[in-house]
Amino acid sequence: MANGLANRSEPEQGAIAPHGGKSRLPRPRLLLALITLTTMLGGLGGLATLTWFDHQATLTDWTADLGLSSRLIESHAASILKVAHANLVMVSEHFDGRPLGKLRDSAADREWLDGVMGEIPYAQAICIHDDKGDLVLTSDRQGLFAPNATGREYMTLALAQPGRTMMSAVTIGRGGLGRLIIFSRAMIDHTGRVRGVAEILIKADYFVDFYRDLQPEPGSLFLIARNDGGLVARYPMPDASFTHFDISKPPFTEFNKAVTGSYRAVSVIDGVERLISYRNLPQQGLVVTAGLPVDSVFRDWTMRTQRNVTLFAANMLLLLGLAALANESLRQERRLLQSGERKTRELTNALAEKDVLFQEVHHRVKNNLQVISSLLTMQSLHVTDDKVRETLKDALDRIHSMGLVHQTLYERNLAASVDLGTYFGKLAEALANSYSSGKGGVTVEVEVEGTLDLERAVPLGMLANEVLSNALKHAFSDGRRGTIWVTLMREAGEWHFSVRDNGVGMPDKPGRGIGVGLIRALARQLGGRSHIIVDEGTVVSVTFPA
Repeated sequence: MANGLANRSEPEQGAIAPHGGKSRLPRPRLLLALITLTTMLGGLGGLATLTWFDHQATLTDWTADLGLSSRLIESHAASILKVAHANLVMVSEHFDGRPLGKLRDSAADREWLDGVMGEIPYAQAICIHDDKGDLVLTSDRQGLFAPNATGREYMTLALAQPGRTMMSAVTIGRGGLGRLIIFSRAMIDHTGRVRGVAEILIKADYFVDFYRDLQPEPGSLFLIARNDGGLVARYPMPDASFTHFDISKPPFTEFNKAVTGSYRAVSVIDGVERLISYRNLPQQGLVVTAGLPVDSVFRDWTMRTQRNVTLFAANMLLLLGLAALANESLRQERRLLQSGERKTRELTNALAEKDVLFQEVHHRVKNNLQVISSLLTMQSLHVTDDKVRETLKDALDRIHSMGLVHQTLYERNLAASVDLGTYFGKLAEALANSYSSGKGGVTVEVEVEGTLDLERAVPLGMLANEVLSNALKHAFSDGRRGTIWVTLMREAGEWHFSVRDNGVGMPDKPGRGIGVGLIRALARQLGGRSHIIVDEGTVVSVTFPA
């Protein structure tokens, strides 16, 4: 029996010894060690991931902000170019038909140029050179323009691209005026021959002061340059000797990659590394950029990262105790997110239903107007009196102009904002086809863009219908060929609408129709004013608030 007990007890003792006996960690402590190690590794990984995503989000946010800044620079550059273009066109039209050689020493014409210059911000002078480059008229009292501009950049640019307003690179002015920019445009007569070049000179400080007023971050960069590398404006301005970039090197190698984009690079002018957002403007032949030093871009991110590392080291033990609460918090957040998504879907569905209702309303209005139009068309078939038939046709055109508004909204899936380009194009096409029975040929050219609310689009459409139909009926009644120009543009807080033809013009005493009265009434309904000018044709213009 003693031997039997010994045989049973030895294996039990031997089973403990090979596995380390009391050196094995109890299961709770082992689990705690595993949790601690996993938490530390996971925390480190999470911190690294958070830091990386924060870095990317910071980069994305600043890229978006700089993109908005570059759009602002684009808008500002386009605005001053538009102002210069409008004034140069006005100068060309003012002297159209007059020999440029007779403008020399004309005090009245110089006084007129002074008046034009007074309306242009930062303008220093306006002048005119003839096609040989000789100076014929200028408001310049300081000798800023050369007596002969042959070979000058502003002269060659304008002559190379007639019909466009060109912008020179920045140049140093005389008499301590600082840096200057010259806008130039070829003056073309009615035969297409270039008579000369008109130029407007402004101070580059116009751009620099505008950028300074934006109160940018220290080290910020704003740039306008031509596609050929010519420097137009920069904030801060570089040394006076720098006027052109090498387009075979950065930054132009970056600009050539896409129409818009962003990149990081060290400036060739001041050696500062910046995050740059750029926009190419092929129609203006320009590129605009907005930039911020990389140190400023990631300054807050660096501070956040340092703070996060410090907090991570100090709060690692607390994270273990808060894990359960964090899990519950995430579950609550998930429930809130699901609730928010559900509400978002409900709002989206409600908005879709509202859009459908809007489209249905426009569709029904269009159909009702079509029914009225059909009834009037049927009635006109039984009318033998030409005047009554013409009156019915005028009414049909007016109804069609109203129905076309709703058709445009319905086809383009819009609620109450009318695409004016589409609308006027269809209206002009319909009226031109309606009045194209004569032997002559009448061309209708439409230059309209933008949108307008439904409340004003309807009276504007009726007004356009009235003016255009009158031009088609009466301006070319003798069978001659001609052109009707329909334009609508928005400028300085106002809409400018005009219909111009080169027809026979209006009689001294218009007929007894309601056309002229209706035009004036519709102009008043728009809150604007109308003008009718007869000079080698007829021009009807209406200006109303935007």
